[in-house]
Amino acid sequence: MSHDGRKIIKDEKGLRELTAYSEQSKTAASIVVFEATVISGDCAEALQALGLRVTTLALNEDNVMGLMSTRPDYVLTINFNQYISEVCELLKIPYLAWVIDTPCYPIYDKAINHSHSFTFIYDAAVARRLRQSGVHQVYHLPVAANLVRISQIDVHEQHSLAENDISFVANLTRTEFRTSILPHLSSQTRERCKRLIDSLDQPDGFFNLSAQLADEFINTLKMESNYPLAGDRYLSVAEKLAYLLGREHSWQERIEVIQRLEKRFRVAVYGNDEWQSQVSSYVGHAEHFSEMPRIFQRSKINLNIIRSFVESGLPMRVFDVLSCGGFLVTNDKEDLHRLFTDGKDLVIYRDTQDLLEICAYYLEHDDERRTIAQQGRVTLAQNHTFVQRMGDMLTTVQSELRGEPGALSRWYR
Repeated sequence: MSHDGRKIIKDEKGLRELTAYSEQSKTAASIVVFEATVISGDCAEALQALGLRVTTLALNEDNVMGLMSTRPDYVLTINFNQYISEVCELLKIPYLAWVIDTPCYPIYDKAINHSHSFTFIYDAAVARRLRQSGVHQVYHLPVAANLVRISQIDVHEQHSLAENDISFVANLTRTEFRTSILPHLSSQTRERCKRLIDSLDQPDGFFNLSAQLADEFINTLKMESNYPLAGDRYLSVAEKLAYLLGREHSWQERIEVIQRLEKRFRVAVYGNDEWQSQVSSYVGHAEHFSEMPRIFQRSKINLNIIRSFVESGLPMRVFDVLSCGGFLVTNDKEDLHRLFTDGKDLVIYRDTQDLLEICAYYLEHDDERRTIAQQGRVTLAQNHTFVQRMGDMLTTVQSELRGEPGALSRWYR
């Protein structure tokens, strides 16, 4: 690792006393972290800072089966993997999964209820619903930031793509509904789908969407499209269809918001090529670990559009922007009010018209914008680091192993 564990602990306020989770043993507890995009390295670094012996492995069949010979004390993956859950259940090794995507379909498999599986989900609404369905060891855990890694990046290095009034860094993913379902639907069914998708313009629209999807409508859609729509152990067919419609709504919403912004402001959109045919402000891809932090720090306003099918959780973009000292404007989700303060750490917009007015105001009020960005980073450093999240995760698992059931979340009861 590039950082000394003790130094990282010193940098994390309130966590200096955290060392290994096997204090009575001469050997620190061991954990295998299976590699995944973006945050597995941050998790591994935080776990090492907490005193564990960390091994990072590529996620493949040989390494999963190799757990039978190495027998670590813990296994961690980003998002849930039912096959690793099965292996860890067989070996009686605590399996920790941190779910940071919505939808994450593997969490609805029966494997999530294994006695050695401990699943931490960034969206409290999803975690709560799984508990209500009978899943015992599932918890809410928001994502986080690695301020040590960010501090090593020279954000002032010359970079032609990082001088913007408003930046939006996100992919635009063409949906299964648009490509595989919509082209085959009758005009009547298309209209019904459109009304359902439009209902997601309301902040709480997704909460009630699956209840509106009657069996008759689902059967008609399946028959017309021939799409293999199916649920899972803890996911109904109606809930699966709700996710498909929600993804389509979010695809449309991102395009519409950017199109309105770019008519009035200097906007730069970073992401995949799908943007190129939809907006005029697309400027290309931004690499996560080096380019994105520079964009976040040097843009006057960083936009976050949380997808409508995310019920309460916050994506990595919120924490990435704040960790760089960037100013963030975001649409509303419940976790924003649990973890941050609107107008102090970041700014929340209600609808697109409100977003336009907020952008116009803060582009003219540099001092207010900088003050909010600075405070957002302070709040992040105090409460939302990977060391803190890994500490919460391990504390919860240790409590469960002692027979003391863990609470859903430190932010929700």
